[in-house]
Amino acid sequence: MKTKLSLIVLPMILLSGCTKIMLYHFGVRNPKVENKEQIEYYLKKNKLIAENCYALKDTSALNNFNNGTIGIPEIRFYDKNGYLMLYRDNKKCNTQNDSLISFLDPKNIVKIDSSNKINDYIKELKTLDGKEINNNQFKQYDYYLIMYWAKWTGQVNSKKMTDWESSLKQKSDLKIKTIKVTTDYMDFWELNKKDIAKVYSRKTKVKDKK
Repeated sequence: MKTKLSLIVLPMILLSGCTKIMLYHFGVRNPKVENKEQIEYYLKKNKLIAENCYALKDTSALNNFNNGTIGIPEIRFYDKNGYLMLYRDNKKCNTQNDSLISFLDPKNIVKIDSSNKINDYIKELKTLDGKEINNNQFKQYDYYLIMYWAKWTGQVNSKKMTDWESSLKQKSDLKIKTIKVTTDYMDFWELNKKDIAKVYSRKTKVKDKK
């Protein structure tokens, strides 16, 4: 099941009978502001690797994500040159991701988007405590795996990310840099209650704090 729930659609889904009960059972909640300690605690509690976890840098980056085709949870790959690999079928749901990891092999020829580079994308991220990221740590890998998730989607994250991390262990012969990107609201965005309402509704853009 595709799990990308836009912040404007989610409240309507949560208010609809059996669907509300089902999503609540899986831990889906309305998004709230998170911080580094809460994010890392969630990952460790669910026996997930907490290292290499980053956040979107601001509400503009979140808006770009919500307007894209990436789901939650979801993964994307970049090759050793840092170019986005185009071997994911956007018409299929994210259950295909496990097989994509198995497919990783330098001998396989995959189409790439040379205009979409990992170093450019890293500029859209910050550390969980709001610090800039040093691009030097993203060099000399066979592949770069970006894993998108959000704490507010609950157990959906833990199930898929556990599967992905298990599949990655089968690729120990390759140097794969895993980059977990949470799409939760972060405290370093310095949102107040009015800002949160604007971001949640997606009707009005918030002027990001500098």
